[in-house]
Amino acid sequence: MAREPGPAKKSWRDADRARSSSYHATETLARHEQKGHQTSATKEYKAALEALFQKKPDAVEAMEKLAPAIRMPKVVEAAVPEGEVVPSRRQDQLRKILAASSTKAISDSIEAFLNAGHTLPDDQEVFLQMLEHRNEERVRDAIGQLERLLMGQLPKRKPVLVQRLKRIEEHAEEAATRDAANQLRRKVS
Repeated sequence: MAREPGPAKKSWRDADRARSSSYHATETLARHEQKGHQTSATKEYKAALEALFQKKPDAVEAMEKLAPAIRMPKVVEAAVPEGEVVPSRRQDQLRKILAASSTKAISDSIEAFLNAGHTLPDDQEVFLQMLEHRNEERVRDAIGQLERLLMGQLPKRKPVLVQRLKRIEEHAEEAATRDAANQLRRKVS
């Protein structure tokens, strides 16, 4: 049985041409063009919002141009009176203390925090960091504060606390510091 020739098979080029000229292809292309326009408008809107949250002076006008129906109050950053401490700076400096890893970094961040007029919060983590301070007077203060805090609560990081107290007992230059570390370690253990 011989095979009869059927209809001619379309080439790839012809198939592609047929696809690109169909109704669905033109509709999809129009949707993609519209989405591209939306993304640029969205980017512009997001940039204006970001400027607004950064309290840039011309941000309100930019937002009003993008969304004229919305009236926004003008944001004016108030000057901080002298003698008052801005809470965000305090929090940033406190984060630096907790993130510091070397003795020098811990000592410098604690000194910067205290020189800025802040007082250390009653937090075990802060005083645990302060045990790494270069100044033995600050270390004794930290031991005293930890002793006071541990009267009412359990140690959060007991192994780290015991390790640091042992190291202070072995390497501290002043006898008062060694004795304070020894007493606190015995209470914790």
